[in-house]
Amino acid sequence: MKRSSLELGAGIVSIISILLVIGEVIGYQSSDSAKIATYLAMAIIALLAPKLASISVGKDGLVASLAEKVEENGQRIERTKNVAIELDEQLNQKISQIFEELRQLRQFSSSLESGFEAQSISTTDKPELPAITVANDPQKQRFGGQETNKGLQIAAIVEKSDVGGDWQKVSITVRATKDTILTGVVDFFLHDSFQPNQYHVPVTKGEAKLVIRAWGAFTVGALAGEKRIPLELDLATSPNVVAPMSWKSR
Repeated sequence: MKRSSLELGAGIVSIISILLVIGEVIGYQSSDSAKIATYLAMAIIALLAPKLASISVGKDGLVASLAEKVEENGQRIERTKNVAIELDEQLNQKISQIFEELRQLRQFSSSLESGFEAQSISTTDKPELPAITVANDPQKQRFGGQETNKGLQIAAIVEKSDVGGDWQKVSITVRATKDTILTGVVDFFLHDSFQPNQYHVPVTKGEAKLVIRAWGAFTVGALAGEKRIPLELDLATSPNVVAPMSWKSR
C-alpha cells in the first residue's frame, strides 16, 4: 500500500476515535474512563501508524521504530558505501602509480649497475614535453590542444562526488574511434596540485580510464598508446564536458 493511502486511512480512524472520545465525555455524566483511554490510544496509534517502520512486543514492552529514521539511516549507509567505493577506486589508482614509479626506479638502478646510460630508458617513461606556458593551468597547450587525434579520443564525465561539498568526480577516458585500436598504456597528466599528477594507466578492453576527485576544472594531457599520440582536454572550456558552471569557472 502506498504511504499516502495509509496516511489517509489512519487519519480517518484517528478522527473517528477522537470524536468518540468527545462524545463519551460530553454525552454522559459518568463516562467510562477505560473506554475513553481506549479511544485515545486508537487515535494516537492511527496517527503514528504511517510513520512506523516496525512494531513489536517484548520483555521491554512495546518497541516501535519510525520509518523516517529507518529511511534516513538507510540513506546514510548508502552514501557512506558510495564514498568508500569512490575513495577505494582512487586509492587503488594511486597505489598502482606508486608501484609504477618503483618499477621505473628499479629499472633505472639496474641500468646504472649494468653500465648503461640512464637516458636509454627514459624515452617512454619520462617523455619530453614542451615548456609550461600557462602557469595556473600547467598542462594547457602542451599536448596539441586536440581532444581527437589520429583515431584516438580523450573524454571526461563529471559527476557530483559522494564525498560531498563542492567536489566533483571526474572520469577521464582515452579510447579509439573508428578503424583504430588502442593498446599499451596511456600517460595522463593532471594539474600540479594533484599528487601524483602523472598516472601510467594500462589499456584494458580498448580504453584507459582514470577517476579523480577535483574541486575545479583544469586541462588534462595524455600520451596514448605505443605511438605516444598526444591528446588534450580542457575541462573548463570543452563543449563535450557537462559540468556545473561554478565548478568549470574555478
